[in-house]
Amino acid sequence: MKKVKLLLWLVVLGLIALGIYQNLPLLKEQVALKLNLWVFGPFQAELRFGVLMLGLFIAGLLIAYFFSLAHRFKTRKTIRKLNESLQAEQKKVAELESRLGHQVMSEGSAEAATGPAAAVSGEGSGTGSAASSGGQSAADASSAGQGAEPSEKKKDAHPDENTDRKQ
Repeated sequence: MKKVKLLLWLVVLGLIALGIYQNLPLLKEQVALKLNLWVFGPFQAELRFGVLMLGLFIAGLLIAYFFSLAHRFKTRKTIRKLNESLQAEQKKVAELESRLGHQVMSEGSAEAATGPAAAVSGEGSGTGSAASSGGQSAADASSAGQGAEPSEKKKDAHPDENTDRKQ
């Protein structure tokens, strides 16, 4: 694509150069430019036609540039506002994600405290029962509770769900 674009620009520049070369005698001619302002009197300037054409081309570029300035400023202002609102929304999302992460962590620790380990160690008089069961911690009690379940295969279960099956 870059090669095609380069080729097109070379063709355009070649055509412009060919047009200038073929009209060189016309572009070198002197032309009188007259301007009558009625207040200050008439002005007259002798210019080459090529310089006059180049001046008119540059004047057209400047006029187009100044007319597009208002649109550019409006667009730049809109982009700045949209970027600011995007940053504010990203901050909100980050804050909500951090809240969600803290909530998931706290739910995980609450579940661990209320899960099967807490049920096994929670029987009796609260925290004293874990110490009275031979110094067994909550994690040891939960693994002991899991080991007490039979490892028989359920007849209704899907084969992938049965993790106790040995291969």
